[in-house]
Amino acid sequence: MSDLGMATLLDLGQLQNVLEDFSAATGLATVAVDTRGIPVTHTFAFTDFCRQMRSDPAHNKMCHACDAHGGLQSVIEGSPQVYSCHAGLVDFSVPVTDGDTYVGAILCGQVRVPEAQRPRLLMPGTRWHGDRVLESLYGQVPMSTLSRVAASAKTLFGVSRMLHGVARVRRRPESPQQPAVVPPRPVLTLEVLPRTRTVEARTPSVDHAVLRDAIDTEDLSYAYVEASRLLDQAFTGGGDLRDGVAHVEDLVVAVAKDCAPRVAAHLSQTILGQRSRRSSSINRFQAQVHVERLLAMVLDEVVHSRPHRRPDLRDVLNEIARHPNRALTLTEAATTTHWSPGHLSKLFRSVTGYTFVSYVTAWRIARAQLMLASTQMPVRNVAAELDFHQVNYFSRVFRAHTGMTPSEFRRQSTSRDGRPAGVPLPAHHHPLLRA
Repeated sequence: MSDLGMATLLDLGQLQNVLEDFSAATGLATVAVDTRGIPVTHTFAFTDFCRQMRSDPAHNKMCHACDAHGGLQSVIEGSPQVYSCHAGLVDFSVPVTDGDTYVGAILCGQVRVPEAQRPRLLMPGTRWHGDRVLESLYGQVPMSTLSRVAASAKTLFGVSRMLHGVARVRRRPESPQQPAVVPPRPVLTLEVLPRTRTVEARTPSVDHAVLRDAIDTEDLSYAYVEASRLLDQAFTGGGDLRDGVAHVEDLVVAVAKDCAPRVAAHLSQTILGQRSRRSSSINRFQAQVHVERLLAMVLDEVVHSRPHRRPDLRDVLNEIARHPNRALTLTEAATTTHWSPGHLSKLFRSVTGYTFVSYVTAWRIARAQLMLASTQMPVRNVAAELDFHQVNYFSRVFRAHTGMTPSEFRRQSTSRDGRPAGVPLPAHHHPLLRA
C-alpha cells in the first residue's frame, strides 16, 4: 500500500466537485474513501437510512468495512463492482490507483433494486430489522434497476480513469542532472506492516469481540496475532500456564459458536481431550501452534458456509499465515487464485507494500524466533523445519531480519514466556481486507 494517500495524490476539492456533479446527475450517493474505507471527501446525496446507520458506531464500522472490501474487489477485478452492502442496499465501487498502487476508491449507490436482481452480499448482513426508525427510513430509499446501476458504474469508472486531471503536481528533481533521491526501504521486520498492538488489559468480552471480528472477516493472520497477545499474557502473568491456555481456548470456542456453530461442538471435544493430557510444562511454541489450529478450523467452517464468495487476496494472506514453515512461491499462490503471477505480484505489493517473497520470509522468521525462544531444538533443525535448506543461509536471513544470529537470539530469550518482550508475530495492516 502506498505511503501516499488520496489526499496527497489528488486535489480533493476538485474531486468533490466531480462527485457532487455525478450525484446531482444520477441521484446516487457518492463518497471517496481511502484503502481502509474511511471517507476522504464529503458525502453527497446520502440517504437518510445510511446516515442513520452510520450514526451508530457498530453499524458505521460495518459501512467502512463494506467500502473497504468493495474498493479492494474493484482493484482486484480491474473493473467497477456492483454488490449488496451489509444493510441490503445496492452499491458499486470504482478503484483509484497511482500507477500500480491502490490508494482508495469511489463508492456510489445506496439504492434498492427488485429482489430478483439483487447482487451478492459483499459481507454478512447486519441485524437491523426490527428497528422501527431504520425500517421506516429503509422504505424511503429510492428504487432503481440493476441495469441502471451497472450503467452508472461504467460511467463513473470512465470518469475515474481521468482522475489524473485532478492530481496534484508531484515534486520533481531540481535539475535534470539530479535524479530524485528515493530513500531505501527499511529491512522487513517481524511485523510485516506495523499494527498498533493494544497492551493494556482487556476484558474477556473485548478479547472475544476482537477475535470474532478477525474470523468473521476471514483475517486469519490478525486472529493469530490476537491469539499470540493473549498467550503472551498467559505466559508472563504468573499462575498455572494451563489455566491461561484454557482461557484462550474458551474464547476460541465462543467465537466458533458465533461464527461457525456447526463446528463448535467438535471443537469443544477436541479441546477437552487436549486438556486431559496437558501438563504444566507446555511451552509457548506448543501453545501457539495449538491455538492456531483451532482458529484455522473455525475459519475453514466460515469459508465453507459462504459458497458464493470469490477467491481474493485474503486467501493468499491466510495461506501464508497458516503455513509459516513453508517457502510458498508466487507461482503456487497464483495457481490457487487463478491469477497470473505477474498480476498477483503487482496486487500484492500494491495492497501490502511489500514483495511476496519478503512477506513470506517475515512469517518464517517470526516462527523461527518462537521456536528458538521456547524450544531446545537445534538451529539446524529449526532451519529445516522452516524450509531453509542450508543452515548458513537461514542464519544470514535471520540476522538480516533481527540483527543477531539465531544462537544470539536464543541466549537473550527469557525462560518463562518463551520469547523476548516486544517481539510480535507478523501481521499485515490492511483493514480493507480485515473489514
